[in-house]
This record gives sequence, C-alpha cells and structure tokens, in this order.
Amino acid sequence: MSEAFNKIFWGYLLILIEIHFLVIDIFPDPLGYYLIFSGISMLLNDFPIGNKAKNIALTLIFISIPTVFIEQNTGADQLGQLPFLSGWSIYMTVLGVLKLILVFHIFQLIMAIVNKHGDFSLINRTTKTFYTYILIMVLTMIAHSFSINFSTDQFIVVSIISLVLGFIMEIVLLVLLRKMRKIDCEG
Repeated sequence: MSEAFNKIFWGYLLILIEIHFLVIDIFPDPLGYYLIFSGISMLLNDFPIGNKAKNIALTLIFISIPTVFIEQNTGADQLGQLPFLSGWSIYMTVLGVLKLILVFHIFQLIMAIVNKHGDFSLINRTTKTFYTYILIMVLTMIAHSFSINFSTDQFIVVSIISLVLGFIMEIVLLVLLRKMRKIDCEG
C-alpha cells in the first residue's frame, strides 16, 4: 500500500508544480495523472471503491496533454483582460472540475482504507480534511465564476484569497497522502 500511495503522492505533486522551460512543462500533468492512475490501480484488488478514481485519472491523462505545451495560468498577469468565455478558460474550468472530482474519489478511497485500518484519529483527520478541502475548492470555483462581476480591485482580492486558500488545501492534501504512505508501517 505504501508504494501505491507513494505513486499517488508524487503524481499529485507533479500536477501541483508547473514550471515551463521555453514552451514545455518540465513536470507534465499527464505524467502526474499516470502516476495517480497506476497507484490507484495497485489498490483496486483490496478497495474496488477506487475504480471511479482510476477511470477519471485515466481520462485526465489524455485531457491534460495540452497543459504540457501551454501555461495553465496564461493571462494571469493581465488580471481580467483575458476573455472569460474563451476556449482556453472553458478548458481550464473543465480540467479543474475533473481534478476536483478525482480528488473527491481519492478521498473516498482513503476513507475506505482508514476505516479498514481502524485508526480513529486518522479517520477523523481524513474526514475533516475531506470536508474542508471540498468546501474551499468549490467556494473557490464559485468565486471565480462570479469574478466577471467584480471590479478590478475586488477581482485582485478574491484571486489572492482563493489562490492562498487553494494552495494551503493542496499542501494539506499532500500531507495526508504522505501520511497514507506510512499506514503499512504502523498497522
């Protein structure tokens, strides 16, 4: 199980980090989704609840290919001057929603594992992290969809707050995945 969560951890970290050298992302998202896919696949015999997460990760391997060649935060320095209904913004919204659905199903898999493991503090931690992560990410998506109605100053404030909260929750998820890597050693 630790090898599976090791792959999921590193895959999620690859997705989180975006560094472009010339035109190519040196930490490609499709590779990250492949690592998540292969990590989840390793757990399916004992936890078939992960099948939906595996299928979504497989889908994201192919859907995320354009992110290797195009920066995901294109136009972020223009703060609102990028058309909100451009093809790229719709693509990024769909990608974000699919990633949130993937994380939802990964949390379902983690909850099944910690419930089987029987560590009540880990069950409590996973449940709190799940609800907090989903709530903050959904509120962030909602705020971004209404940002077209904000003034430039309001847009900047909402963007900074949502970026900081989103980044914190991504780190919290990575810490939980790291903790899950060690569950074999404890039990």
